[in-house]
Amino acid sequence: MMEEKYDDTFLARWLADELTEAEKLQFESSEEYQDYLQIIESADQLEAPSFDGKAVLQSIQQKQQETPKVRKLRTYWAYAAAAVVVFFVSFSYFYLNASEIVTTDFGEQTTVTLPDGSEAILNAKTTLSFNENAWANDRTVILEGEAFFNVKKGETFTVQTALGTVEVLGTQFNVLTDDENIFEVKCHEGKVKVTSKTQETAILTQGNAFSSIDGQTASWDFNPNHPSWRDGESNFREMPLQHVIKALQNQYNVKFQLGQIDVSQRFTGTFSHKNLKLALRTVFDAMEISYTFKGKKAIILTEAK
Repeated sequence: MMEEKYDDTFLARWLADELTEAEKLQFESSEEYQDYLQIIESADQLEAPSFDGKAVLQSIQQKQQETPKVRKLRTYWAYAAAAVVVFFVSFSYFYLNASEIVTTDFGEQTTVTLPDGSEAILNAKTTLSFNENAWANDRTVILEGEAFFNVKKGETFTVQTALGTVEVLGTQFNVLTDDENIFEVKCHEGKVKVTSKTQETAILTQGNAFSSIDGQTASWDFNPNHPSWRDGESNFREMPLQHVIKALQNQYNVKFQLGQIDVSQRFTGTFSHKNLKLALRTVFDAMEISYTFKGKKAIILTEAK
């Protein structure tokens, strides 16, 4: 019988090859290890489906709207553990074979050259996926996170996110999407069409910006020549503090303990990617929030007295 110490988090780390040598040796010497190998061998026989961007987005949106159900699983843990393995193996197999996927880590930026020569510059902790084989007929990418696009002229170029869609012919623009219901688009050159999840549309030209935060939309003008995250400086306008904190985590690989902080309050300003202490002062002094380091990677936030 599979032991409960090998939970879904452990199995995910094993599949991602993130176990320590000690954990790996202990696991590979257990009886459960052979069971999981058999499951993987069965999953390898699965055939990868064609890539359907709209279907992926609909699935993401549906999951966001679903209410989690809590069930007791101890009695059937062995079956649940096996299902977890099948899910991770099958999902990885289908996803990797169906599309090109690029991800960035904490504090990392990377430039992706798309099949037509268009470029996407990804901010930290961002995922971009697209179907290279279908690119000639469908210039569509799926974005989770933030990216700046420099699009070659041609057929419609589409950026799909869980919170909205951006369509262009050839231009430069920035798209931000976040799982806190934040969707923001800035047009740096040319013209773009934005459609939010609630089907609100906007046409943006150079220097125009659009956002949808918790269902509330806003439009404003910005200076496209102003330094941005691509230059090592993150900029925010009326952004919920929760997203700003997440952006700090993504750039500096730190964790925050929020305590009683109101993370719904809005922040307008910038922070640098080059100096953590300066970035903390810039954000939290303006919000009258105190911060204390707990080790090198943990930061405790409290209301300033």
